[in-house]
Amino acid sequence: MSRPETRVRQLLIAAKKLVDPQHPLGQRLRSELPALTGMSPEGVAYALEHNLEVNASSAEVLELCQSVPQVDRAHVLLSANVFVAGLRAVALGLAASPKVFVRSSRREPLVVRLLEEATKGAFRVVDELVPLPGDHLWAYGSDETLKSLRGELAAGVVLHPHGSGFGVAVYEAGAARLSPQPSAEALARDVGVFDQRGCLSPRLLVVQGDVELASELARRLARELSAFEARIPRGALSDAEAADVTLYRDTMAYAGELHFAGKGCVGLDTRGERLMLAPVGRHMHVVHTQNAPELLAGLDKDVAALGVDVSPELQARLVEVLPRARLSAFGQMQRPRFDGPVDRRPESDGVPL
Repeated sequence: MSRPETRVRQLLIAAKKLVDPQHPLGQRLRSELPALTGMSPEGVAYALEHNLEVNASSAEVLELCQSVPQVDRAHVLLSANVFVAGLRAVALGLAASPKVFVRSSRREPLVVRLLEEATKGAFRVVDELVPLPGDHLWAYGSDETLKSLRGELAAGVVLHPHGSGFGVAVYEAGAARLSPQPSAEALARDVGVFDQRGCLSPRLLVVQGDVELASELARRLARELSAFEARIPRGALSDAEAADVTLYRDTMAYAGELHFAGKGCVGLDTRGERLMLAPVGRHMHVVHTQNAPELLAGLDKDVAALGVDVSPELQARLVEVLPRARLSAFGQMQRPRFDGPVDRRPESDGVPL
C-alpha cells in the first residue's frame, strides 16, 4: 500500500497538467471554466497560475498528511464557490485513505473530473456518495447544506464539515509592515481573485489607529482594485449578488464614504459603528477603530481567514479573539500553506454522527 505522502505528491504532480496552458487539460479548463463559474477567462487563467497549489513543499505535504486520520474509505463532497479548492479537498482524502470517492458540485464538475483523468484514477468521481458507518466524509458547502447533510448520513459516519465563512483584513497605522500603497496592492489581489467568492476572500478591512490613514488606505485600495480589474476583468454577478451591491452602495453613499473601484467599490465607515460585510464581486468595507480585537470579538465562528499588516503585539491579540482563522500576510490570504484543511473552524470536525 502506498504512503499518504506519496499519494498526495502524485496528485500534485498530475495537477500541474491543469496549470499548463499548453497541455490539453489546461486548455480545456481555460476554455470551459468561464461559462461554468461566471469568472472572466483572464480570471480563470490567473487563478490557475497563482492559486492552484501544485508547488507545495515536502514539509507542507507531510503536515497535511498528519492533519487527517488514516481510514479505510474517504469521501469528499465539493462546493462550487472556488474551483481550485477541489485539489486540496481531494489531497486530504488521499492523505487519509487510498480509497477516495468524490462528488463534485453539479454547477462545476469539470476540475475534479480532469484531476481524476490526470491522476489516471487515483480517486473516483461518483454521482452519489454512500458513506458507511466508520467512513469519513469531508464536506464543503453552505451551512444550510451541511445541516441537511447531517440529517441524511448514516449513524457512525465521521463528518468533517466546512461551511460558510469570510475573510477579514486588519491594518495597524504606524506599525504595519508595509506602507499604504503596497498594502493596498497586495490586498487587492486577495480581493480580486475568484471575484471574492469563498471563505478566504476578505470582505472587511479594519484599520486601527489614525482615521486619516484609514481614508487614505480606502482610496488606495479602490485604485488598486481598478488596476487589477484592468488586467483581470471581473466576471458576471447573479441577480441576487447585483441587488446586494446596489444596497451596499446606497447604504455607504448615505452613511459613510464610497469610492468606486472599477465594477466594485470600497466603502469607509470612520465611526466604527457599522461592522458589515461588503458584497461579493470585488468590494470592500473599511472600518476605522482604535481597538480591532474588541471590534472583531465574537466573530470566531464566521471568520475563516485573517489577513494582517500589524505589529506583533496586535497580531497576538487578534489571534486570541480569532484563534481558528487562517493567518496570512496581505497578498497571501488566497494562498495559504498546503498544510491541512483551509478551514480550521469546525467544532464538530471528526465527530461520528
